[in-house]
Amino acid sequence: MTRLKGRLTTALLAALILSTAPVAAETPLKVETNMQALADLASRLPSDIKAKGVLNGATTDGNAPWSFIDQATGKPAGVDADLINEAAKRLGLTVNWSDVQFTAGIPGVQSGRFDFYVSAMADTLAREKVVDFIAYSKEGSGVIVPKGNPQKIAKMEDLCGKKVSIVTGSLFPDIVKKLNETCSTPVALTETADQTGPYLAVASGQADATMNTYGVSNYTLKTATEGIQTKLELSPVALFAPANQGIAFSKTTPDLLAALAGTMQGMVEDGTYKKIMDKWQVGDGALNPILINAALF
Repeated sequence: MTRLKGRLTTALLAALILSTAPVAAETPLKVETNMQALADLASRLPSDIKAKGVLNGATTDGNAPWSFIDQATGKPAGVDADLINEAAKRLGLTVNWSDVQFTAGIPGVQSGRFDFYVSAMADTLAREKVVDFIAYSKEGSGVIVPKGNPQKIAKMEDLCGKKVSIVTGSLFPDIVKKLNETCSTPVALTETADQTGPYLAVASGQADATMNTYGVSNYTLKTATEGIQTKLELSPVALFAPANQGIAFSKTTPDLLAALAGTMQGMVEDGTYKKIMDKWQVGDGALNPILINAALF
């Protein structure tokens, strides 16, 4: 009987130890192409991020209504800031924002300096080779010209032989390169790292046109009351290069991406996402569901 009690005691102690032992960490999310973000992914927030309570995010000024710095507060504003600040709040986090040049966004995510980067950036196959994306809206692009459209640019082919200025690191160099294959006189392309550089070039006559996403172009030119934007307009060129816009994350942080994607899907389902998109007049580009790695080209 004593031996039996001893064996039972040993068994009970073993069971107690097992029951209180740390549970193995959940396997990190395997990110796949065109994944649908399910709301329950919000539970995957990494414990170290949760304990820290802060996300280090980066954006680029000059991409209103998506991303810009509010001159009154000095803080990021627009669709991107509203969406991510709300998602972070739901996860018990705050966002420490940095304003960087567009070309510094993805390298900053890769190096670990930033947890994410967002600024009207297309989710593309080339970019998916180095970072992962939450795709949260769909946008086409347009051609911006001087007021009155003096060069009568009405279709993409009209850019042949013209001077075009664009932002370095954007998707537009490849578009111009492809267009040049059909031009007898190629487009003279110049690039600048400064987000407002192409606008200045067109307004001053140094360039005949620039390119930008439709939402940025339409909002910026319609709301401008002073400055170089008042000297510009959208050309009649049909919208081109439709793309899913995305938030970039390091490939080493799939569960952070999952937690934010799941939270944003929850915002879709309770109507918060639509309210934010409509507030900034970009509701026609809304996605449902939110997607992960959903490049269209």
